[in-house]
Amino acid sequence: MANTNLTISKTKVSIQGIEQRINGFTHKFHVDYTDVNTGTGSSDTVTLSLGTTPATWIVDAALAVVTTAFAGTTAFTVVVGTTTNNACFLPSTSVETAQVITSTSGPFQVATVTQASGTSAIGLQAVFTNATGGSPSALSAGAMDIYLSVVNPAIFDVSTTG
Repeated sequence: MANTNLTISKTKVSIQGIEQRINGFTHKFHVDYTDVNTGTGSSDTVTLSLGTTPATWIVDAALAVVTTAFAGTTAFTVVVGTTTNNACFLPSTSVETAQVITSTSGPFQVATVTQASGTSAIGLQAVFTNATGGSPSALSAGAMDIYLSVVNPAIFDVSTTG
């Protein structure tokens, strides 16, 4: 089993407008199969760095939408989280079916685990795992959007403004 570390292209990251923020998400990360088709082993993983949080942060909502099923391997899953807890936002779910992936609790699929907030910057990531036949390099189709609500509570600190 080998792991490949990659970083998402800045062109595939967008800060959401007011319409999407009303629905609870501040950032969208678009992932095509060509972004993660690295690794030739049947149990290889691909860790896709999505970016880094502000120094003080809260992720209060997470959602992924597989718009095109990933194809070319027999078992391909994703988890979304941080560098210290890679599944704290979205649990391990197959991306071989077009579907919506949510966390397991909360009215807005709120990530309620302890890693959903912090007082120092941390990396955000999606980890793709190939579990059986084929390999990530055999992917021939697939696309998904990962949505996160990343809040910087420090902007509300009025103690220094008088």
